[in-house]
Amino acid sequence: MTYKKDHLLAGSAKSDSDVTCKDSDGEVNNYIQNSWDRCRDRYKIDPNSDIELVNLSDSEVRQKREPLEKLLADSAGVFDKIRAVSKNSGYTVLLTNTEGLVVKSFCDSGVSHELESRGLRQGSLWAESLIGTNGLGTCLTEAVPVTVYAEEHYGSALQNFSCSAAPLIDPAGNPFGALDVSTFATGNRLGQALALNLVCETADEIETLIFREAYENQRIISMSTSTMLAPTTALVAVNECDTIIAATTPLLLAMGCSDRYQLVGKKFCDTFELTFEQLESTVIVEHSIRIGNFRKKFFATLIPPVNKTAKISKAHMLKLDVAKKHTKTADPECCPLQAAAGKDSGLLRQAARCARIVDKGISILLEGQTGTGKEVWARALHNSSSRRDKPFVTLNCAAIPESLIESELFGYSAGTFTGGLKSGKVGKIQASNGGTLFLDEIGDMPLELQARLLRVLAEKEIIPLGEVNPLKINLNVICATHRDLKEFVGQGDFREDLYYRISGFRIHLPSLSQREDKPHIINKVLTELCREESDADNVFLANDAMAQLSQYSWPGNIRQLKNVLQFALCMREEDMIRLVDLPEEVFAEERLAPVTETPHDDAVSNYPPSRLVSISHQDSAGLSEKEELEQVLEQHRWVVTRAAKALGVSRSTLHRKIKKHGLLVEGQEPEAVNE
Repeated sequence: MTYKKDHLLAGSAKSDSDVTCKDSDGEVNNYIQNSWDRCRDRYKIDPNSDIELVNLSDSEVRQKREPLEKLLADSAGVFDKIRAVSKNSGYTVLLTNTEGLVVKSFCDSGVSHELESRGLRQGSLWAESLIGTNGLGTCLTEAVPVTVYAEEHYGSALQNFSCSAAPLIDPAGNPFGALDVSTFATGNRLGQALALNLVCETADEIETLIFREAYENQRIISMSTSTMLAPTTALVAVNECDTIIAATTPLLLAMGCSDRYQLVGKKFCDTFELTFEQLESTVIVEHSIRIGNFRKKFFATLIPPVNKTAKISKAHMLKLDVAKKHTKTADPECCPLQAAAGKDSGLLRQAARCARIVDKGISILLEGQTGTGKEVWARALHNSSSRRDKPFVTLNCAAIPESLIESELFGYSAGTFTGGLKSGKVGKIQASNGGTLFLDEIGDMPLELQARLLRVLAEKEIIPLGEVNPLKINLNVICATHRDLKEFVGQGDFREDLYYRISGFRIHLPSLSQREDKPHIINKVLTELCREESDADNVFLANDAMAQLSQYSWPGNIRQLKNVLQFALCMREEDMIRLVDLPEEVFAEERLAPVTETPHDDAVSNYPPSRLVSISHQDSAGLSEKEELEQVLEQHRWVVTRAAKALGVSRSTLHRKIKKHGLLVEGQEPEAVNE
């Protein structure tokens, strides 16, 4: 490895050879050079300054981790494998969101606690713009796997570490976080190849899990270079019209694609020179594909739907496909817009109007609180249009730093700016050509960029950064916001001409508490979640549980509902979700009548029924009051406050019963029992 730190510190002119890093195959990587350039020129970070890590509070971390909770649960087996390897190799495992915030850490190795004390822990923020070149921050910025070793870190405070990280990619091809293994830097950089391979393989497995879930209703084909490896993480999803709608990162790499839209939108049979008749006729198809000037042998496998067993025959699966197609024509629920509307009369009227205008070139603006399903409606609009076979591309204007939104929207050519991808980048607008571009949280778009977007909408052409000649675009834009754009227009924060351009037809999505069909929505979300669970085929809600969920106000809307039902599915004992299986949050607004045996008893706080007490009652039929009290106290580790809440009595009442039955912990008086 050639590395001249003095040149970087001095900021003198240098060639690419000044800072180059070679991987185990001798290939030169320039991401360290690019990162140092960004730190010096864009972020204005002094490499000689003491760079301190920013740490968020536990409550802030929980809030930031919420969107990744399902991923953590579904990928538990994958994380177990990387934890086992890291434990034996002396690494700490870190998982971040797109901001570079560590939302989960696994400290299993012997040196983990020392690494933790040095800042490699949950709650720490590793954004490159804040602390300079580092594994997680540079991985997220470059959107490629990286190893940052010792003095390759921009700040001297981090130069004792070796960090290898890989981006986590969602089904649409966008990074939503990064996975990292870190340890103290010893030996040389080439020894970190194993660590980088480990995080890359794990990231690929996580991407595959999410990909298969997202496209479980589509045909997914696995490509492998060996019959022993099928199915693999190299996957492509194809819709009923034989159009490729998505592909995983390993497949793109195998096909030599620098951008996923080199595949997405094309016909599967033409691209892979393979028919579905061939795939359905046997388990594994051996064939070859032309990649560049060569033909490469592959083994292709048609993967059954995620929730079907591998024992289902191909013939039976074909029958199911035929039955589904007949059902779609007969069942109005299968219309994407009607399915999104549910049973709410107001939304059903909106769905009928949308069906009339969806292909008329009228711009649509979705309005509603966060979590009301704006992206679901946007996808339903796309899937109900003549563009359904073309790409559906999303951009959240609030989730991308202001400095990057322009390049994300318009893309850029090779060599446009320091630190950019060598081959340039296709912007979201160009990627959606012929399909639909969904701009979420449009109200957060910077004013100067609003002017450029307005011109694009009017002219139907874009000029990528660094280019001179415009590109014609077949553009269809759906926008969404939770803000009052009219108020923003009045304040001068949103262009009036752009507002009227994007709001030809406005759809207001009511909050979950305002919907007429809450029980229908609750059951629908439960059914969708059950499809993802192998042992949850026939789970239903008890009447009292449904009543409780129906009367709750749902400040987090449908997103919160999903979290609550996921929790309840984990807590249930049988195929019925009972009141005791629901989390405490859905009981927070009601006031239970206090149980007071004397005027001086403490009022009982508002807590949901205890799952442990419920089990205790079920398992202890015939127990005396003393035996039952003892069992509940043991379950709550003799913490009287918790046990009293579980039993639905006041603390003073429970203290009297403890004294009455002689259940004192040895050496303690009643008032000394743990509070």
